[in-house]
Amino acid sequence: MKRIKWLPVFLLALTVELSGCMDRTIPLAYDNQIKADGTFDTNLFYRNDLTTEIADPFVLYISDETSTEYGYYYLYGTTSSLGYEAFRSRDLQNWENISNLKGFLVYSPPEDALAQVYLWAPEVIFDAQTRQYYMFYSGAPKDSQSLNDTSPCVAVSDQPYGPFLPCTENGLSARKPLLDPEKANAAVAEEARGDWHGIDCSPFIGADGEKYLLFTRTLDPSDANHNAIWGMRMKSWSEPDYASLTKLTSVGYRTTERTEKMDYEHSTNHNEGPTMLIRTDAQGTPHYYLTFSINGYMDKSYSVIQAVGDSPLGPFRKLDEADGGIIISTDHQTWDHLSGTGHHCFLKIGEEYFAVYHEHINRQTGNSSRYVAFDRMAFTENGKGETVIYVNGPTWSLQPQIEALSEYRNIANEAAVTVSSGKNPEALTDGLLSLYKNIGYVPEFEIEKTATITLDFGQYREIAGLMIYNSKYFEKAFPWIERVEFDFKNDQLPKGATASIEKLPFDWDSYKNANADDMRPGGSAVAVFAPLLVKTVRITLRLPVERPETIELTDDGGYIVDQTAAAISEIVVLGK
Repeated sequence: MKRIKWLPVFLLALTVELSGCMDRTIPLAYDNQIKADGTFDTNLFYRNDLTTEIADPFVLYISDETSTEYGYYYLYGTTSSLGYEAFRSRDLQNWENISNLKGFLVYSPPEDALAQVYLWAPEVIFDAQTRQYYMFYSGAPKDSQSLNDTSPCVAVSDQPYGPFLPCTENGLSARKPLLDPEKANAAVAEEARGDWHGIDCSPFIGADGEKYLLFTRTLDPSDANHNAIWGMRMKSWSEPDYASLTKLTSVGYRTTERTEKMDYEHSTNHNEGPTMLIRTDAQGTPHYYLTFSINGYMDKSYSVIQAVGDSPLGPFRKLDEADGGIIISTDHQTWDHLSGTGHHCFLKIGEEYFAVYHEHINRQTGNSSRYVAFDRMAFTENGKGETVIYVNGPTWSLQPQIEALSEYRNIANEAAVTVSSGKNPEALTDGLLSLYKNIGYVPEFEIEKTATITLDFGQYREIAGLMIYNSKYFEKAFPWIERVEFDFKNDQLPKGATASIEKLPFDWDSYKNANADDMRPGGSAVAVFAPLLVKTVRITLRLPVERPETIELTDDGGYIVDQTAAAISEIVVLGK
């Protein structure tokens, strides 16, 4: 990227000291990272620019140290009508088409294969015992005219890039799907019997060490079991344990008992693209989070929701929206900068978790090609005291780079935080971005008069950047940060001095909804500077404040008024 030229901070400070000036506060040269050409410092930040076209993304880290692909992240998804391509990356942002590099598709169905069309949503898992990669996918016969004809299948390869071949273990073949309808029907109640077509297979290892497989069962919409998530234990990756076959969700209902409807989900929608996430609490008890997408994949409202349970096969209970039920969405289509955020997977990188998902390249209207995006994920407590998944996204703005891939990380939560006034100061460094208006358990720091926030690290830390996330509410969003001060020291000023930024700007052109007085959440005021050894950071918000003409506030009578309340969602300090 192009960098601005600044006079190094230590030279500025030395000039101040030698001049004998009593004021030891000096202006800090900084870069706000808002570039006309769209570039930014990728050592410090990432951004979901939608550069890799792939739907239904699944990412696998190659952990086998004997593999030539060790250390790569492999990206699989719905890519080609002829089969599947794969991409690889070391940073989740720059993806190389490994299929093009190798000269063959990861999987291409042989001529005698059952599954020839509707080749959707593959997922791959490495078996450390067999030292093979198993690909779970779905497809339909060549002459099929319906998605409802797809069947779950499995293919196997010695390498993550393939070529994967139809699995022939345990009586399987290219002509036989993973599920035997006769055996499946014998294992379930009469009302659940029928064709065992399905899509979106997702394998996982339970906390009990057993193998499991999730999938979406596709049936006629008139059937109560249509497009629901099912699961089963696997004796091996090629042999289902039919006795464990279990329905895990019912479309439009909280549980499979179908006694309570969900406000945000309709019976004509879908439960698809399932993924399981397991959390073990302090007592060693595992908790299971069944996450999946609702609404049509071409719809702008395509979203990811969560259901909770205490065993790999449930029972599972979907959460209300206010309790964190919806974890990746466009907030009921109110956001004009995102569309179709769904079909996801989770990935742990170092000590951080990320949700990887796809979204439409046409962010305004949806119904378009899908591209890969990712954002941080965490566990937090909802208003009922339940531990739930929370995703800091979807975003399209600058976000702190993945810690394992960056020289710097967010150290804000290692500082002692005090405020001169305001409420919810704990929200400033809780690691959660306040995004959804129906989520009350992720608060913002709020003030009604001028306030200064102090972050005291207790010792000097190397810092290279600051991000101050704005409010999700238009009327509380700050037009700028009045002042930022850094108490620092260097070789020329061993006793320390203060560097300051006056009126740190916020990019309103990017983060205000163009058609309404509403915010595109997830945006921040950014300052990047030459590394400083900093002990204390002070951030001042001024109130009341007269907003610029382009973002004026008006009262109920239409009169222009000063801003008398402000909020900050989160503070990120990029340091060591």
